[in-house]
Amino acid sequence: MARWPLCNVRQFLGILATALLAAAMLTTQAEAAPGTRPVRIMPLGDSITYGVGSSTGSSYRAALWDRLVGQAGYAVDFVGSQRSGALPDTDNEGHSGWRIDQVASNVDGWLAAYQPDVVLLHIGTNDMNQNYQPDTAPQRLGALLDQILVDRPAAAVLIAKIVPSSDSTIQSRITAFNAALPSVVAPRGSRVKLVDLSVLSSADLADRLHPNDNGYARMAVRWYSALETVLGDGRDWPLLRNGFEAAEPAPTWRDTVAAAVNVGGYCCGLTGMEASPRTEGTAHGGSSALMYSGSDNSATRSYSYAMVFTTDLPLTARTVLSYWIYPQQAAGTFVAVDLQLSDGGNLRDSGAVDQYGVRAHPQYQGEGRHLVPRQWNQVRVSLAGLAGRTISRADVGFDRPADSGSFRGYVDDIAINDEGGAYPGADLALAADADRR
Repeated sequence: MARWPLCNVRQFLGILATALLAAAMLTTQAEAAPGTRPVRIMPLGDSITYGVGSSTGSSYRAALWDRLVGQAGYAVDFVGSQRSGALPDTDNEGHSGWRIDQVASNVDGWLAAYQPDVVLLHIGTNDMNQNYQPDTAPQRLGALLDQILVDRPAAAVLIAKIVPSSDSTIQSRITAFNAALPSVVAPRGSRVKLVDLSVLSSADLADRLHPNDNGYARMAVRWYSALETVLGDGRDWPLLRNGFEAAEPAPTWRDTVAAAVNVGGYCCGLTGMEASPRTEGTAHGGSSALMYSGSDNSATRSYSYAMVFTTDLPLTARTVLSYWIYPQQAAGTFVAVDLQLSDGGNLRDSGAVDQYGVRAHPQYQGEGRHLVPRQWNQVRVSLAGLAGRTISRADVGFDRPADSGSFRGYVDDIAINDEGGAYPGADLALAADADRR
């Protein structure tokens, strides 16, 4: 039988070892890369996580799923031993009536079974409701966080300032508990992040303890914003996108004016400014756009602001508003998307400017003469100067101090994004550790 020379055998073994090592490295990289498997998120807590007070039993999880999957485009796997709600993935670890100590007694097993990459923790409401050792609740919560970090050292833990109560006695305990949480979170490193869900109001509650559908939607927005610092991988982080197509969320209002002076209807017996989706053969993307129209009836002072979307969008230093506008005549260039803020402020009076350095105010947009009638024009406005504030409503406004006459046009593809996320996806630590395989 023929034999290979020893040098050839060694060469072959070396090549084989190199190939196997390369294959192993490729496998590890593929498994470690974001997007090669869903991000495992464990919603952890009590009946608020489970969904009591929600008309569908979905808690904040349905709205959060829609944002993470539908808007941001992430593959997500909610994990946990419980099932509740009406959403594509009903898994969660919400336990009605449970306190911090009860969750702590069981969390090791849940973490071992489901191995989450992210834990969304809202707990402490029942400690406050039952008046169960409220003074030591922050310390007990800290111990629970330590358990989670030991069990899942690569996971991110988002811990909530808990939602308010309509009962004044319970609320006094909640206020003290929430005030202690920054000092609980601070020494535990960058993996633990505090999310303020205490911003809900009494109007957001279904009963004295549980949010209603609007309250859960507000919770989802704040979890979503906080997850940007965990999941952000350089892509835009969408806060609102709408092209007025049939499959997209419909505007909250149609042809509804918030404030107007000397602006009437465009024609045909109309009495005020219009602003509603139309399919009229003019759209920037798709087949529909938001048509606006009206009549400027004074040569000295005229304005009208039509409400379009109700929103609840916290702003960061990276937030950018963009939209496309098609004025049908020169008067139609005195129109802009305006944003109302929860503190009573607005975009038009903020001094923010577009990509041309023109103020994001309908009057200045028209006077800036960069909007060309009868063609689509893009407007981009950095909202960095509004960071830390919250958008409560999106409007379309007309504002012109001189001249008169009719105006009409279209707005399409409104987007509010945190652009170019500064946080690497490595923060999520999707590295292929042995306990996952």
